[in-house]
Amino acid sequence: MNKPYRCVIIDDEQHAIDLLTDYISELPSLSIFKSFTNPILALDEIRVEDDIDIVFMDIDMPGISGLELAKTLRYKTKKLVFTTAHTQYAVEAFDVRADSYLLKPIKISKFAVLVNELTESMHIGVASKANFFYIKGDEKGKHIRVNMDDIVMVEGMKNYVVIYTGDEKFTTYLTMIEAENALMNDGRFMRIHKSFIINTDEILKVSGNNVYLSNDTEIVLGVSYKERFNDYLNENTLKTGRR
Repeated sequence: MNKPYRCVIIDDEQHAIDLLTDYISELPSLSIFKSFTNPILALDEIRVEDDIDIVFMDIDMPGISGLELAKTLRYKTKKLVFTTAHTQYAVEAFDVRADSYLLKPIKISKFAVLVNELTESMHIGVASKANFFYIKGDEKGKHIRVNMDDIVMVEGMKNYVVIYTGDEKFTTYLTMIEAENALMNDGRFMRIHKSFIINTDEILKVSGNNVYLSNDTEIVLGVSYKERFNDYLNENTLKTGRR
């Protein structure tokens, strides 16, 4: 059996945590890693190295809202699901790249269906680590193979994305979120701006907020993506032990 997907629950109401904990215990594909009634504590304790698969998070919480918290935690989990009694946050949830939105009271049937969809997409993502995928071209019936090793960056336009390789570029009708999800299981790719996903292997240098790639592209680091990128830099920068 495959290792269960690690879940975190963040909700200021303990009974809501208890309910989702019961649901998770009913599904052998899931396991509880941590739960928090204090969102500030979750912000402080959750780390990238925790290797979290799914975060279930309330939106209305004291101290910091789920929407604000998601901006910091989104890159620390593969999937993010908002759990709330309010429907008016749907657009904001999309803006912080939530994968889904469960309305309270949450029924086990809806929970199980959603989990099946999320875990299936993660399983497909792992299976697709064959280092290539196909995209639809600009001609009907045309499919183009793109090798992930060749990708330098992905640029988001209004209704499509452009995938840049070393010497070619391919335009296809996808959203940035769809492109990001397709690449998320390959640790080389990182979104550093609302309009750019880069292959970190293609970084030549970083100067302040400017990231320079091997294809002579200069990208200004987006405010919402600075923390994750700086974590990446710190983890991969040689440091001296001398004083």
